Amino acid sequence: MAAQAPVQAADSARLLFTLPARATFASADHLSNIYLIGENNAFEKYDSTGKRVARYTNNRLGSLAVADVSNPLKILLWYADFQTIVTLDRTLNEIGQIALNDAGYISVRAVALAQDGNIWLYDDTRFRLLKIASDGTVLQESQPLNLIFPRPFSAACIHDNGNMVFVSDPQQGIATFDQYGVFLRAYQHLKTLEFEVLGDWLVFVEKDVLRFENPGRLQSEQLVLPPRARGKKVWTSHSWVMVQTPEGVEVYAMLY
Repeated sequence: MAAQAPVQAADSARLLFTLPARATFASADHLSNIYLIGENNAFEKYDSTGKRVARYTNNRLGSLAVADVSNPLKILLWYADFQTIVTLDRTLNEIGQIALNDAGYISVRAVALAQDGNIWLYDDTRFRLLKIASDGTVLQESQPLNLIFPRPFSAACIHDNGNMVFVSDPQQGIATFDQYGVFLRAYQHLKTLEFEVLGDWLVFVEKDVLRFENPGRLQSEQLVLPPRARGKKVWTSHSWVMVQTPEGVEVYAMLY
C-alpha cells in the first residue's frame, strides 16, 4: 500500500463473516484482528475468523469513544468523558491509565498512540499537538496552530505512521507534522472526521467510496464500497472494511 493505491473497481470486496454485534466503533490491526466498541461500552477483540478472543469493560470512566490498535501489543482506549487514556496488552488486560486532567491537560478531544509507545494529543487550550510520556511529561510539542490556521484548529483524529503525524480538522483539512511535532503543511482539500493511515496513504469514507490520498505524491484513488455498505456506518483499517447492518457488523476483505 505504501507504493501503490488500489483503483476503482466494480467488484471491490468479499464478505468474510458477520459479527453478531452493534458497534459504535470498529478497527483492525495488521495481524487481521478485529476490534469493536459495542453499544454496551465493551471493547472486544476478534480473530481473523470472527471468533471473539478477548473482552474488556470499564464502566467507571464513562463512554469509550475510540481505540487505537495500530500496535496490537499496546492498545490505546480513549474515554473522552473523563479525559482518561487506558492502555491494554494483546489479551486486553489493562497495563496503564492516564487521567489527563490530573496531568494538567484540561481540554483534549483527540489522542493517538505514537510509534515509540508514547502518546500524541491535541491540547485545545494551548492550540498545540503534544507528545507525552505515560506520566504526562511533555516530550515534543508543535508551534501554536492558532497562528497557522485562520480559525481555531479542532482536532478530531490523529494518526502516526512512523514518519509523520496526521491530524484532521473536519472543517480545515489535515495537518501534518514530523516526529518532533514540527508542523509541515496542511492539506485543506482533505476534510474528514475520521481517517486511517496505510503507509503513505490516507484512507477515509466519502459517500459510497473509499478515498485513498497520498499527499506527498499528490495522488488520489477511489475504491467502490460493497453495495451493502452504502448508506450505513462504515469503518476501514488495513485491508478490512467493517459495516454496521441490522444483522451485525459485516467484515469485508478489500480486493485491490
